[in-house]
Amino acid sequence: MNKKSLLLIEIIWIILGLMCLGIAIRETVTNGPGRSWLFFVMAAAAFVLAWLRDSQRKKL
Repeated sequence: MNKKSLLLIEIIWIILGLMCLGIAIRETVTNGPGRSWLFFVMAAAAFVLAWLRDSQRKKL
């Protein structure tokens, strides 16, 4: 993959992580932490994958 496609995938992962984090915060406020833990996990996973793409892009 070239650097532009890796950058695009990294940006998509960051946006997905921010969206999941926003949904998790909203769910925590409205329904409590019992129903929002999955969104926090998904946000963390998205940020980890964005970090991995960033490190891959920097190695090229």
